[in-house]
Amino acid sequence: MKRKLIVIALIAAAAIGAGAWYFRAPQAEPPAEAVIQKPSAEPGVLRFPTAAPQLAQLKVERTELAPVPMDEPLAAHVAYDENATARLFAPIPGRVVEIRANIGDTVKAGAVLAVLDAPELGTAAADLAKAQADSQQKKAALERSRSLFAAEVIARRELEAAQAEWQQAQAEAERARLRLANLVPGGSPGGQRYLLRAPIAGVVATRHINPAMEVRPDAAEPLFVVTDMSRLSVLVDVPERDLPVVTVGKSTQIEVSAYPNRSFTGTVVHVAPTLDPQTRRVQARVSVDNREGLLKPEMYAKVGILADAREELPRIPTGALLVEGVKNYVFVERDPGVFEKREVTLAVQTRSYAYVWSGVKGGDKVVGVGALLLNAELASSSR
Repeated sequence: MKRKLIVIALIAAAAIGAGAWYFRAPQAEPPAEAVIQKPSAEPGVLRFPTAAPQLAQLKVERTELAPVPMDEPLAAHVAYDENATARLFAPIPGRVVEIRANIGDTVKAGAVLAVLDAPELGTAAADLAKAQADSQQKKAALERSRSLFAAEVIARRELEAAQAEWQQAQAEAERARLRLANLVPGGSPGGQRYLLRAPIAGVVATRHINPAMEVRPDAAEPLFVVTDMSRLSVLVDVPERDLPVVTVGKSTQIEVSAYPNRSFTGTVVHVAPTLDPQTRRVQARVSVDNREGLLKPEMYAKVGILADAREELPRIPTGALLVEGVKNYVFVERDPGVFEKREVTLAVQTRSYAYVWSGVKGGDKVVGVGALLLNAELASSSR
């Protein structure tokens, strides 16, 4: 009997201990229920709760009214503005002894870019000094001849000869002065050291000069290219069919790959009078303001010519479009968490933007990123 009581006591103690461990052990929380979009009573409309994880994957953008391009964008590339660009060559032969500017440096007008040892510069300075001395000598001889002529010591012929010699000496001195001024504009020579200066303010875009290099005036490439990067040009290859719409004064929209979500405005300033016989295209030059420094020479670009009437339509990113057959759709956020699928009619579509005739208006909130996700949610909820 005692053994039976002991066994019962042990079983009871074990049951009590197991119960205590069970209640003290941390209980696993039930898995969170995924937020599932519920079917809407309106066809083509999705409604999400405020905490729905799908909302974090969407990017909503407000549509803006913008001028409509007249046609498909034209191929182009960014180039220097030739009216704000200086290509510097050495006007005399010499050897590079010092370089004071590198690519990317901002320089002022008149800044020294390089110093050359140019014997021809010393020769030009010596020629000027010699010519000026000769002119002074001939002038003194003329004064003496005038005095002697007044005293009737010499004949008029000798006076006229002295005057002609002085005039020739003056002409030679002026020639030497102009030659030296051409080599050293606006400055005095320092022996035979030639200072290569920047004629305009800007940025050093190219440098083809090295220490101790021999330079010549007939070099194939400029030693420096200095340009004003705030003023650039965009060279557009215009097909024959688009010549009627590409005229001087037309406003343009410029797009480059580096900045897919923005465009730059420009104006057509020149259209070539002839076609390229190989490409059968006419080159047009568009002036663009680059004070932000975003555009770089030799960038590829797309240029859209804007209509004269400056008609403005809602502009949406091309990533917002859903193409189903021959129709285009977008998702518009009507209220927070409420998205409506709408059919839109496009006027013009470029690489980055689409201009809409109908379906959305300025100020509407369009889903620019995540439209495919919403379309899949709508398809699953309608089943």
